[in-house]
Amino acid sequence: MMDKERFLKSGLLEQYVLGLADEEEAREVELFAQAYPEIQEEIDSLRRAVDDYAGQFVQLPAAELKARAGGSDFQGGGKSQPVAAQAAPSRWMAAAAIALLAVLSFLALSLYNGKVVSDQHYQVLNAEFEELKKECAQREQARQIYALISDPGTRPVALKGAGPTPGAHAVVYWNPGRQLAYINAAGLPLPPPGKAYQIWADVEGKMVSMGMADCRRREIQALRFVENAESFNVTLEPEGGSEEPTVALLCASGKA
Repeated sequence: MMDKERFLKSGLLEQYVLGLADEEEAREVELFAQAYPEIQEEIDSLRRAVDDYAGQFVQLPAAELKARAGGSDFQGGGKSQPVAAQAAPSRWMAAAAIALLAVLSFLALSLYNGKVVSDQHYQVLNAEFEELKKECAQREQARQIYALISDPGTRPVALKGAGPTPGAHAVVYWNPGRQLAYINAAGLPLPPPGKAYQIWADVEGKMVSMGMADCRRREIQALRFVENAESFNVTLEPEGGSEEPTVALLCASGKA
């Protein structure tokens, strides 16, 4: 165990008061405090200093701060202070510095936690914004679809079931003036696994793909506009579509 003077200069008292000492260091401080009443008094003094630090130290006037830091400037011929009197301000200042570090660490942690909360709040707001954008896009699409359907130039073409799906039906909304085409495929039955519905326009005996349609969607779906279409046809094709229609699996058709 170190002697009392070395112990007083070791900084363990300050760490103990601030709760920074480990178990072994804390036991050593407590043993010294039991053996030397002046060390216990120093611990009590440091605790009072740390308790008052946050509210007083940063607001001390220059004269008082100078006094706490060791009195007036050194002048030749002055009497030297006792060792214990010289060491006390240094220990107090060390405790104050450690206390300041603890306060700054607490503020840094508080700022970090605030940033985490702000980031979480931003993520929630961003998710809500994305949902709002999606809803606005859906409403805009619904508005455009309604405008298309109510346009006098739009012709609804009914497609009736054929081949393997005689009860199937669909409607193609066809607007040559605006070169737009949509389909309501909700009347088509669910396709077999691995199959999907593909829409074709018959142009002078040649089948031209207008795209795929999903019968599980209740809203009307956009198709590729094809000039001079004479009829519209729905076939069952492999998922992803085909280059040529599978005529044997024609499910619905209607004249334009």
